[in-house]
Amino acid sequence: MKKNSRNKMNAWSKEFKRKSIVSAISLVVSSIAIAEDASDSDNRIEEVEVIGILGSTTRNLEIKRDSSAIVDAITAEDVGKFPDKNVADSLQRVPGITIDRSGGEGSTVSIRGTSEEWTLTQLNGNYIATSGQGAPSRNFNYTLLPSNMISKVEVYKSPEARIDEGGIGGTVILHSRKPLEMDAGEGIVSAETTYSDTTEEWEPQFNAFYSWKNESDTFGILAGYTKQDRTVIDISNHARHWRFHSDTVEGAERPAIVDQQTGEVYNNVWAPRAMDIYHSEEDRTRDGYQLTAQWRPTERLELGFNYFGSNLGYNRRNQNLTFAEWNEDHNAYYGIELEGDTVVGYGNIDTEKLNADNWGDDDVNGGEKVRRGLMSPQLTGQDVTGESESHTFDLELIYEGDSYKITANVGRSEAKGGISEQIMANMDARNGSVESWHWSIADGKPSYELSTDLTSDRDAYPYYDWYNSKATQNRDREDYYQFDLDLDMDWGVVTKVYVGAKYRDHEIKSLRDNFLWDDGIDDNGGYRGWLPGTEWFHNPDFHPDTSTLLGDDVVDNSAGDTGAIDYLPFDIDALNEYVSENFDRTVVSVLSGTYTINEEIFSTYAQADFQWENFRGNFGVRYVYTDLATSAYDDIRDQVTDVANENKASNDSENILPSLNVAWDLSDSVVVRFAAAKTMSRVSYADLGQGESYGPPVNINSPDSWSGRGSGSSANTGLEAMLANQYDLGVEWYYLDGSAIGATLFSKDISNLPITTTEVVLREHDCCNGPIEVDMTTKIGGAEATSEGVELFAQHAFESGFGVIANYTYTDTSTSGVFLNGVETEAEIPGTAKHQYNLSAYYENDVYSVRASYNWKDDRAGSYHQGYNLYDKDYGQLDVNASYTVNDNLNITASIINLTEEVAEGYWKQENRMTDYAYSGRRLYIGANYKF
Repeated sequence: MKKNSRNKMNAWSKEFKRKSIVSAISLVVSSIAIAEDASDSDNRIEEVEVIGILGSTTRNLEIKRDSSAIVDAITAEDVGKFPDKNVADSLQRVPGITIDRSGGEGSTVSIRGTSEEWTLTQLNGNYIATSGQGAPSRNFNYTLLPSNMISKVEVYKSPEARIDEGGIGGTVILHSRKPLEMDAGEGIVSAETTYSDTTEEWEPQFNAFYSWKNESDTFGILAGYTKQDRTVIDISNHARHWRFHSDTVEGAERPAIVDQQTGEVYNNVWAPRAMDIYHSEEDRTRDGYQLTAQWRPTERLELGFNYFGSNLGYNRRNQNLTFAEWNEDHNAYYGIELEGDTVVGYGNIDTEKLNADNWGDDDVNGGEKVRRGLMSPQLTGQDVTGESESHTFDLELIYEGDSYKITANVGRSEAKGGISEQIMANMDARNGSVESWHWSIADGKPSYELSTDLTSDRDAYPYYDWYNSKATQNRDREDYYQFDLDLDMDWGVVTKVYVGAKYRDHEIKSLRDNFLWDDGIDDNGGYRGWLPGTEWFHNPDFHPDTSTLLGDDVVDNSAGDTGAIDYLPFDIDALNEYVSENFDRTVVSVLSGTYTINEEIFSTYAQADFQWENFRGNFGVRYVYTDLATSAYDDIRDQVTDVANENKASNDSENILPSLNVAWDLSDSVVVRFAAAKTMSRVSYADLGQGESYGPPVNINSPDSWSGRGSGSSANTGLEAMLANQYDLGVEWYYLDGSAIGATLFSKDISNLPITTTEVVLREHDCCNGPIEVDMTTKIGGAEATSEGVELFAQHAFESGFGVIANYTYTDTSTSGVFLNGVETEAEIPGTAKHQYNLSAYYENDVYSVRASYNWKDDRAGSYHQGYNLYDKDYGQLDVNASYTVNDNLNITASIINLTEEVAEGYWKQENRMTDYAYSGRRLYIGANYKF
């Protein structure tokens, strides 16, 4: 946009905001007289404390039944006792919700077959800033959230105009407790220890919670603290980057594969670029803080302050063993296993030994002696140290008149963190140090055969390959100002009117540094890892003997029976010591990885509740104006110190979002629901501010030796928000207290979806004289997608103390506009599982309770590769919880998570193209809660 027109738009925006707020305040003043004379009706639902599984599930149904919108709820079984160790783990039992896990814990949430970034998560109705190890994201990381501090979670699957926009999938609102709603001097102290079969260690967790208020119930303070120390070990196998091998198809990534033993040519086949055995051990320390104060100086006025903070520190060590075929000049294939057009196993053998043992001294390739040697297996070590912290402050003023309520909120949510230091180094087998290896996934589970024992052979990796150290820091901040007016009305069928306005100033920053090392000798490149010219990163003057960089403790991959083999680890500590003693570190800011995104959002809404005979509900409209600005840097030369230009862009948009929710109380026990709305989700930060794989906005790699073209990625700062028209139709039968069944049909038509496209462009590059052809990948708006299906739920409580809870969801999604080699294809929206169900059975009495919960989801679509979906294979997990009441104050708890030791699997496009085979552990929790 030109500067002049942009200034006009900014002036218009400010004037619009000013007039809207003045209008809202004027409406308050003009309505007070009317509202004071309106009939006095207190529609607030009495808060009932629920204790135990039945009490909690009964309260969940009460919230669902009384809501005008389509809402599911989870409430704490007792003070400080959320149903699961993690809020996301509880949410996965809600119909239509799937989760992703990190280290076995729920981390992100998807609703009704939509992307996790299309789920809006709020704390007490406002944004929660987070900052993780990777790039900034709109989805909330639930591993940062201590579940003990949450009293209730509401999942809005159909929107209301008074609720913030941003969730095409749905909105999750987390509610913390308030002191004036609790007994004076009420609190709980709990201690717990955790055991995992991957670590074989016991680790502690502590939680404390206390609430106080004065005798007159006018002032109260609530404080909470939780601390958890935990080691997370992931053991996994990865078949990376499936690609097409052909000598006859134009544009194929690699030539046909030739079996060097048999001479057979495998043309037009798919094979992975590499096979990895990955072992990750992460020490996590999580602290959570809550401080809430309430003051009612008069019967009508209430002032509140709420602080919620969390801190997640992590120190992760990764060990990665790679069997690679990424460089055909150094590999000779043998033992190739083929299923259809898919290579499901192959080996690599030292060609010098192959010639001597199998073919004698005569060469098999045109009479020229072959002496290539293996470049794999490769051993990579990585240390990642970082911290993520989040702080949310909120001030609230509530004034209640006889028939109206005024609410004003001012708050800030901010987070910072990321990776303070990441160190990676690699060493390779070479020249017969490992004579041969072979891997296979033909039976659905990885297996490996090697000519040497990697748990004892310290000469397996004589070739030191590369070293890299860097840091990434992210910052997330939102300031918000909100004004709301609720008016009790007697205008025919309209019983209540809500109006309000909100202004949000949101800023995202990503900062990157590279650590360079210098030995004080001019012109030798120092210890950067990426050495110049023909040295191929392995100049022995810059590293110690590789045998001294192997640790003594074997990497144990036996847990979970994933097929991963054991091996000696890369001793990162020894390498760090060598580097620190011989080189000086210089921190270099990487502008090509630095960007800032600013969003100014102004919204205003009007909503009305209605009641007519047996019909109730609400209708309304929300107006949203978004002013987006991005500042980033392009790296078009693929060098850390050569930044081409600064890239600034801006974009603004307006959206009008109507909504309607209708509940028909067909009888005292049957409710029929209908909902229709227009919703929106803003584009991910990754698409706005960076290219693929957390790279800079524009990044171009050197030409490929096979195709002759470079590859690159480019962000698109002009992308606008995605929109969806959605409809719901449901029926619910509440036939007994704590018992109900129901079904809901849902449909979402999504437009303006960003889609991935690749085209050949000409760009300058250091490699060559003049421009080169580049396969440039970027995203453009305009695609359409659908998500439709049905949710079924049933819940029954028996008088004997037994109970069952079950739900099933069918979701069918598709999206157009994914381009593969210029051809448009259809794929599923990431986050989609066609079938999923949850089944829980419990028994409780006055002394003890036990609950078993099984969660299963069908193959779930993930991100795209080569124009087609990656999938998480169907997965089911059984968890068991139990508690024993010693007396009115003390109870003992125990839980087993992933009782049956399930392994998570992934594939690309078809099931025999494995991508992941991973195990995160079975965990046991034993603890005690003391309530006072």
